[in-house]
Amino acid sequence: MEIAAWILGAVLLLWGIGAYNRLMRLRNAISSSWAQLEAPLAELARLGLRLAELGPIWLPQEAAAFDTLRTHSHDLQNAVQLVKARPYAAEPVAQLAVTQALQAAALQRVQALIEHHVHDEDAERDELIAGLKLARQQREFGKQLFNTRVDLFNEAVAPLPTRVLAGLYGFHDAGKF
Repeated sequence: MEIAAWILGAVLLLWGIGAYNRLMRLRNAISSSWAQLEAPLAELARLGLRLAELGPIWLPQEAAAFDTLRTHSHDLQNAVQLVKARPYAAEPVAQLAVTQALQAAALQRVQALIEHHVHDEDAERDELIAGLKLARQQREFGKQLFNTRVDLFNEAVAPLPTRVLAGLYGFHDAGKF
């Protein structure tokens, strides 16, 4: 009977080590996929700030819209930096998603104002708009990859025996963007 207990203990120990290694691998995959999302988000923030700087030149009567864009773009930069430290933590990722949505709405409003009211040719403005389009496409790709990795991690943490070990190891559900 004593041998069976030792064998059971060894099996449980090996299973625990395997579960820990799997969770670490999946959490590291979230961190590596964050790079695919971080770059376009940082670029959207940078382009938003540039547009907020130049916009009042084109539409001085819409200064409030450009101020809102500037505020949300700064907030997005800060949120990206917070998530960068721990992209697998649910709370900072949730805050980033909200901040990014606010910045996207401000960008959309400013872009609509510019397209509706400004008709002269401006190479810098056209370059900013093209950059925004590219950054949005890259963000969507990065978002899809990031969320897929988060789903895989959360699915691995969910089953009952692993959930108990995950709590002991300090693993918690990751947040989707």
